[in-house]
Parts: sequence; structure tokens; C-alpha cells
Amino acid sequence: MPSLFKTSLAASSSADGSAGQPRSVPEGVPYHLVLARDQRRIGRGILAIVLLHAGLVGFGFVFGQLGGQIDLMLGRDSIVTGGTDFTPVTLATTYASTALLIPWSMFVQRWLYGVKGSSLHSVVLAFRPAVLGRAILFLVPVWAIYITLLSALQPSPAASWAVADLLFMFVVTIVIVPLQSAGEEYGYRGLIFRVAASWGRGPRSALTLGVAVSAVLFATIHLSTDIWLNLQFLAVGTAFALITWRTGGIETAVVLHAANNVFGLLLALVLHADLAASTDRSSGVGSIVFLIPVVLLAIITVVIWYRTRHDGPQLTPVRTSSQDATPATRGRPT
Repeated sequence: MPSLFKTSLAASSSADGSAGQPRSVPEGVPYHLVLARDQRRIGRGILAIVLLHAGLVGFGFVFGQLGGQIDLMLGRDSIVTGGTDFTPVTLATTYASTALLIPWSMFVQRWLYGVKGSSLHSVVLAFRPAVLGRAILFLVPVWAIYITLLSALQPSPAASWAVADLLFMFVVTIVIVPLQSAGEEYGYRGLIFRVAASWGRGPRSALTLGVAVSAVLFATIHLSTDIWLNLQFLAVGTAFALITWRTGGIETAVVLHAANNVFGLLLALVLHADLAASTDRSSGVGSIVFLIPVVLLAIITVVIWYRTRHDGPQLTPVRTSSQDATPATRGRPT
């Protein structure tokens, strides 16, 4: 009997649609193998990764310049225009630009691989409210406690904030920051995870490549020279990729990422922290305290893996003879 990996390649190869039509998502495969084909198409994968980062940098530049001009009109000395202020407009435009990675990742996948962008949500081609709700219920309180502990152990310098700025920052944190977090997840645990996994010759090498490449690139974009911060970024990238694989979708990783960023910013606002200083990632700013999230992420990943130990990761639906897709199935971890 052919392995799941070989079966998925055969199914995906035969599922290529006609010109201009999206290819069907292969049946009975885990999240990261949706783009796997008989040929590894490494050149195409590198192009996809380059395009993703071109979008990240390009959107950031355009939105940054727009925010800088708005600050100049408001008489603010923004860090974007060479000043020292980390303004609410700077925060809003910076995070909004990253949120655009959601549609951009979908576009790149559809353009280069012919697979519907909606498949980046999950193995059922939709963002699953039930999975989202469970992650919020069980993981958000845990992460809130962790962020509070981290703020106590690694306090940021204080700064003077105007009330209007604090209120604007609060709105940006609640509305835009979750979308920014989702943007990074769709880009790195979605598109790049799948692209790198498609280079593997077998199920283990595919998973290893997907996790490793997505985690390293995720750490790299944070431009940190501090060993503790880089260890944390690598742990986040690795854990979130494994969680996405086991749960069959991006929802849990989005919740954890958004909880980290939202709670971190909210506490910074409450404590009137200097946001410019708190975003410093140069060598020496980190400490052994950052092992706390590494351990916490390892525990969460192990728990999720344990809960799926019998059936394995969520798989894409298998169609019946009547061509109706059955509910998402499970399979052994391959």
C-alpha cells in the first residue's frame, strides 16, 4: 500500500485543474502537504518566499511613508521621518502593513501553485470558529498570565504619554494588532511552511523542512542580534508550525500570536512604557527570562500533540463517490 505522502502526491498531480482554474486541494493530507506534487519545484518555492518578503518590505515601506507624512501634517516628530517619537500613527501603519500579508499570501499561493488562497485557513478551506473558540478559552488566559509575569521580570523604561495617544494606541491594539499577528501566521506558518514542506522527498523530511525553514525565516525578519530573543523567535516559529500541523489550520497559532502582541502592548500602555525602547532587539537586551516563553510553548505543543496522539493531525476532507466532501478526517502523524 502506498504511503500517505505518495498517495497525496498522486492525488494532487491528478487534481490539477484546467488553465485558469484553481487546482483541487489534495484529499486526505495534512495541512503542510497541500502544495506537495511529484516534482519539488524548488525554484518556484524560492520565488514564493521572495515574493512574500517583497510584500512584507514593500507594504511596510509604503505604509511607513504614509504614516510619516500624516505625522508631519500633525506636527509630530515620528521615528519614520528621523525623529524620536513612536506615535500612534506609526503603530497603526506599521501593524496594518503586516496585516496585508493575509491576502498577499493567498494571492502568491493561488498565482504560483494554482491552489485556492482560502486553503491557508485550514484543511477544510475555512477559518474554523470552534477551533478558534477553544484556543481563546484555554490558551488566552494562560498567555495573559505569562505576559504579566514577563513584564514584571523584564520591565521596560517609562515614558510620558498624552491621554489622546493612549486612547488611540488602545484602539489600534484591539483592532489592528490581531490582524497583524494573523498576517505573520498566514505568511510563515501558512505559505512558507507549505512551500518548504513541498521540497521534501518523504513525510518526515517534508515536515522537518517546513518547520525549520519557516522558523528560521520568521526569526530572521525580526532583525535581532540578541541570542535570547532569537531563541524565543525560533521557539515561536517551531511551536506554531507544529501546532498548525497537528490542528490542521492556522487558528490556534493566530490566537497565541495575537494574545502575545495584544497583551504585551496593552500592558505597555497601562504602564506607560517607552515603546521605542521596548522594541529594541540589539544584543544584550534579552536575558534568561526569555526561556519562560520557550518552555511554555513547548508545554502547549506537547499537550496538543498528546491530545491528537491516537489519530494524528487533521487531514483534508476525502470526497465520496457522490463528490460530496466528508468532514475533515484525521490520520496518523506522517
